[in-house]
Amino acid sequence: MFIALVISALVGLFAARSIVAESDAHRFELTDRWYNPTCDTCTSTLNALLTSCTKHRHRQRRTNIFVLAATVVLSAALASVAPTLWVLPAYLVFLWTMILLTVTDLDTQLIPNRILGPATAVGSVLLLIGHLFDTSAGSLTSALLGAVAYFLVMYLLASVVRGGLGFGDVKLAFLIGLFTGYYSLGHVLVAGIGSFFIGGAVSLILLIGRKRTRKDAIPFGPFMTIAALLALFIGQDVLDWYLR
Repeated sequence: MFIALVISALVGLFAARSIVAESDAHRFELTDRWYNPTCDTCTSTLNALLTSCTKHRHRQRRTNIFVLAATVVLSAALASVAPTLWVLPAYLVFLWTMILLTVTDLDTQLIPNRILGPATAVGSVLLLIGHLFDTSAGSLTSALLGAVAYFLVMYLLASVVRGGLGFGDVKLAFLIGLFTGYYSLGHVLVAGIGSFFIGGAVSLILLIGRKRTRKDAIPFGPFMTIAALLALFIGQDVLDWYLR
């Protein structure tokens, strides 16, 4: 297990660089760039910590260090909560996608299909392959049911609350439902209900602090991704507490 933690953390270092490169590409409306993050000012390569460029030491935005820390720490931690090491690669892809989409949605208020589509395809294939090696790790039936159920619920909500939820959020629900559902349908509920609790709390704080007004749009995707990751790490604890 220790070896898996170390390997996951090291791979997370490279994933963080990819996340920063791709999120910057969307922030500046450029073509996809999945490697070699560059400086906003001089386009030289960023240093290992993603805090400045290697050529002129131009400082980069603070978000980069948070992305690096979150990706490395959560990648390592995921090795201890994944249903089995066989599906760990799939869950690492899921984790990195959640981090990338969080940054991108906060930057642009969009959940791009060119990220979500490939991530769903690659994650699904890796999950299926991992499951074939250890069929007792989770349930593909539960995963599919969770994906469809979460998708349909968000689709209905988006249809009723026009403008409050985007269709990107609806498609994101499918991916989240798939990976939380592999654990259990209860984990899907934790992810879904949790997103609204977190979203409501954060929105209330922003309104009270006058950082936002009722007319301002607040992206919902980050609340979904945060709740999804919480479901992976503490979902069973939440379910045990609720059912106790």
